[in-house]
Amino acid sequence: MSNQPDIPTADAVEAFVASLRQRAVPLNTIKSYAHDLLLFVQEMPTDLTTVTSEQIQAFLIKNEQHSAATRRRRYSSLCSFYRWLLRHEVIDTNPMDHLDSIEQVQREPRPLAPEAVTKILQAIPASNLRDRTLFTLLYDTGIRVGEALSLLATDVDLSTDDEKIRVFGKGQRERTVMLTAAPESIRLLRRYLKQSRITSGSVFRGDPRYGGSPLPLEYSVAHYAWHKYCRAAEIQATIHQLRHSRASQLLQAGVPVTTVRKQLGHRNIQSTLLYAEVDQATIKQDLLIYQRRKGRQR
Repeated sequence: MSNQPDIPTADAVEAFVASLRQRAVPLNTIKSYAHDLLLFVQEMPTDLTTVTSEQIQAFLIKNEQHSAATRRRRYSSLCSFYRWLLRHEVIDTNPMDHLDSIEQVQREPRPLAPEAVTKILQAIPASNLRDRTLFTLLYDTGIRVGEALSLLATDVDLSTDDEKIRVFGKGQRERTVMLTAAPESIRLLRRYLKQSRITSGSVFRGDPRYGGSPLPLEYSVAHYAWHKYCRAAEIQATIHQLRHSRASQLLQAGVPVTTVRKQLGHRNIQSTLLYAEVDQATIKQDLLIYQRRKGRQR
């Protein structure tokens, strides 16, 4: 596999995770990779060059009780790890090439009713400006939680009539998200940044009154806060449903799918089309209109 006789698996994983930190990969992504690869180290031979495709396959399918999303994430973590090893000539061949990709099952997105979102946001105390700003921004823009938590002050442009934010999505793909249709987010961001005196570094960070650090707010903290507000509103919902809800509303309002795709940062337009809820009555009406136009052209 490699000219080197012995490459400690644990050392290779440690070097890979360190490289992610140097590339400013979002903290939540680094934590996920580190967690998956720690499990990998525990079950693989100590010499990386002796790890086979069969052993990796066995590791990926070992725990059937895990969700499909978890299995796909572990597969993705290992793909990234082995691509990095190959690129840096630590190995000569990639054992992941001999594995079948874990099929991604696309589930129907579950949007929340606008009234439900409003009720949850109203459950956030007015005194907690950080959380109100964070969750309102997620709903207004449809950006991912990780993208919001990675926001820096320099990524926020609140110039009048040209308000926008710069986010880094999956694969560190940069995109600009316009806040044109998000007046409440604009208002809250201006107020939050002014009151918290944040001019550099992370926008959403721990509260210094409770020992918080200037580092990005951790996903676990945001997740806990969200569910606390959901319980107060007596509504069951996940943070990610805010993204589903905004996407569905934009499409239902007639916003072009290409615009929604760009706003959400989807690589594949099919991902965006999942949010387009078209009922049978709408399909029938559209087909009738098509048939009438076709008849007039004869």
